[in-house]
Amino acid sequence: LSQAGYNDVMKVVIDMIEDIRQAVINDPSFMVWAMGLKEASAGDFSPRWQSPIAQIMVDEKQEKVFMMLGQTPLDVCTISEALNGMENKQMMYEVQLSYSKEKKRVDSPLLGFGENVQEKKYFLFLTE
Repeated sequence: LSQAGYNDVMKVVIDMIEDIRQAVINDPSFMVWAMGLKEASAGDFSPRWQSPIAQIMVDEKQEKVFMMLGQTPLDVCTISEALNGMENKQMMYEVQLSYSKEKKRVDSPLLGFGENVQEKKYFLFLTE
């Protein structure tokens, strides 16, 4: 994976809604997964791990939406419906991934989005 398709701008709810609509046309057969990427010296990224997104949590205080890792992945329609049902001000909340590392919760900003048509997976990318 190349860094060319990504930028340092935080990803917000409306970005994710639009990307799901364009990339996989809200196809319910696509499951949502996180993919951890490691940056190489040349600025390219290589995949390190994958894990299902199993839950969405809105934090009004931090103005963030957390995509929580878990056992059973949510499909893109379930996530789209939840995100589309949010209030207008929440559309600008930052989307982050939340997972456990060494028994501590880690919240990580997204690098970007992508899809794997063969595996029917819609990915949320983060760097380690």
